[in-house]
Amino acid sequence: MSLYSFSEGELDERLENGESVGGGGAAQQQQHEEEERLKRNWSKKRRRSSEHKSCLGDSLGLRDQSKFCSLMAKTGERSILFSESVIKVNRKGKPQERWLMITDGALYNIEPTSVKVRRRIALSNISHISTSQLSDNFFIIHVPSEYDYLFVSAHKTEIVLLLVRVYREATGEELQLVMQNVIDYRIDKDQQRRISFEEARGTCLHTHAFTRVPGLMITTH
Repeated sequence: MSLYSFSEGELDERLENGESVGGGGAAQQQQHEEEERLKRNWSKKRRRSSEHKSCLGDSLGLRDQSKFCSLMAKTGERSILFSESVIKVNRKGKPQERWLMITDGALYNIEPTSVKVRRRIALSNISHISTSQLSDNFFIIHVPSEYDYLFVSAHKTEIVLLLVRVYREATGEELQLVMQNVIDYRIDKDQQRRISFEEARGTCLHTHAFTRVPGLMITTH
């Protein structure tokens, strides 16, 4: 059994390495209003501090690296909309630092030490995103044709809202958000895991993940 714990402050310090995207203009104002509407409609209980966080954009500066410009030229994608360090929980239940990159056509999992693309997921292949109904940093990207990803990020809300927007722009359809405290997800093509979330009493916000068979138990307190 493995155990790992992230406090909200630790996640903020570990994951937040960029500056908020500002600016004006009618297009940005419309985007802001749409995101606020989605936030109001998204009935999930969220951390109070997430109300004051804004999407970091390309905080890792990947759009300035020739490697990723060449990659996008091959895939036909036009722009890098978001990049940030996140935690990916692997199939063994262990946390791994990864770079998450979102373009106008795909989501990328990048290994930060080698700067190697480990996986590219076309937005059209994502069926839905799952989160709990509690105030944690976990979210799951579901890809039925392959396997799913369990991520941890202090900017979960901003990432999910961005994916909703770019998915709509790329496919013309709405990306489904599923909020429940017991979630099944695929760790590979043949194995499924169940993750459950529980809220404990206390004054501090911590997230504990226990690897168990057949799944994970997340306790937020």
